[in-house]
Amino acid sequence: MESKSYKIINLKFFFSLLLLLTISVTILLYLLSTRNFLPIINNSRYNWLNISVFSSLVFISLSSFLSLIFYLVMCIIFKKEDSRELKIVSIRWGIVVTVGLLIVVLLNFFHILDIYWGFALLLVAIITSFII
Repeated sequence: MESKSYKIINLKFFFSLLLLLTISVTILLYLLSTRNFLPIINNSRYNWLNISVFSSLVFISLSSFLSLIFYLVMCIIFKKEDSRELKIVSIRWGIVVTVGLLIVVLLNFFHILDIYWGFALLLVAIITSFII
């Protein structure tokens, strides 16, 4: 029975995240180029469907991009051995940072928290998660 080599398994994970990133960015670029995809309806009300589609596509693209970055940093710079745990850790940190960024942007969108204070609080929260 043939077993897959070390590099094929890496490429499968890498290209699946890259494909997810490419598809979500392509859909976002298409939607942002149309004139009908606006966050506000003519009566200055929020169009929640467009906002939710935009935020979900941004979540997918940002989490796959950050997961790729964390995976490459851990494999290339820190020289960690590729394993299933490394992939899970990179996906987990990608999703955690993406959720934090989206919460900061959402709080700024509703004028609850300034964007600079939000990024500063997110950075402090991420640094304390490493320390504790």
